[in-house]
Amino acid sequence: MLKHLLLVSQNSQHEQALFNWVLAFAQSQQASITLLRVLPEPDAGILLWFDRVLPMEVKQQQVQTVRDEWALWKDQAAQAGVVLNTEVLFGKPFYRAVQYVMTHSVDWLIKQTDEHTNEPLGSLFNSQDKHLLRKCPCPVLLHKRGSALPFKKIMASIDVDLDADTLAPCAFNQAILKSALQVAQQQGGGKNTVLGACYLEVVHAWQADAENLVHYWNPDLSEADLLKWTEDVRQQHLTVVEQEVDAVSAPEVTFDIVLPKGSAIEVIPQVVAQHQIDLLVMGTLGRNGLPGMIIGNTSESILEKINCSVLALKPDDFVSPISAI
Repeated sequence: MLKHLLLVSQNSQHEQALFNWVLAFAQSQQASITLLRVLPEPDAGILLWFDRVLPMEVKQQQVQTVRDEWALWKDQAAQAGVVLNTEVLFGKPFYRAVQYVMTHSVDWLIKQTDEHTNEPLGSLFNSQDKHLLRKCPCPVLLHKRGSALPFKKIMASIDVDLDADTLAPCAFNQAILKSALQVAQQQGGGKNTVLGACYLEVVHAWQADAENLVHYWNPDLSEADLLKWTEDVRQQHLTVVEQEVDAVSAPEVTFDIVLPKGSAIEVIPQVVAQHQIDLLVMGTLGRNGLPGMIIGNTSESILEKINCSVLALKPDDFVSPISAI
């Protein structure tokens, strides 16, 4: 269960649907909510235009304006029985948001994207979003502005290591799957209206890296034998993915495993688009020493190509480059 959700609010007029979802999610998790607005520092030159107005007075006026904007949300939270706190800070938005996460035991940071785009290959996330994805230590949920809530179709992206010394489930994969389940199991979210069951898709991109070498080593290998060898590799990946899914221990959930063959950068955005996914849950960094895990540039390339909301996680040993104070 989550205990503390941080909603980074930029303009409440465009965020009412997101707040309604966060409020319902907080109720299901028995969590509190903090609303955070980060405003720019007043410029000393601009203050010269105001007679007898001090920087602190300008800040106090700005803070009060934001708190007045949130008054209806506070009433909503009170009626729902959810503890709601407010915080108005000054500085760089992503920097101050990450600092708040690091000093206030935030479980998830939630934010709406700035622009609504229907371009399938357009970049959905701006520079502030990308900084959060790279540097925030807790999971970051970026809701695509203008897209429907609650999320109806949720997909978790995981990777597996066929050369691992143990068949024990990967802790990072388990965190990704469980986070996706937390969203899917929320009232009204991720429900199959026909069966009344919680439904979640799990995608894993795989490649038969030695496919060309196998053919080179044995040029007399028939096409049928090569296809059989490739299918054996796919089956190995499927077996490990099924073990990861089974380890979640959620019998009330229907998992649909999707195993596209190819580079994760290419096939995952394609699957997300083809399956009309509303929320992709994925890792933005892999554990050191885990071959094939989506890390660094690979992860960013995937995020550049998707056109849906994303919940991005980092491994437990991730250290943010931003100082807490």
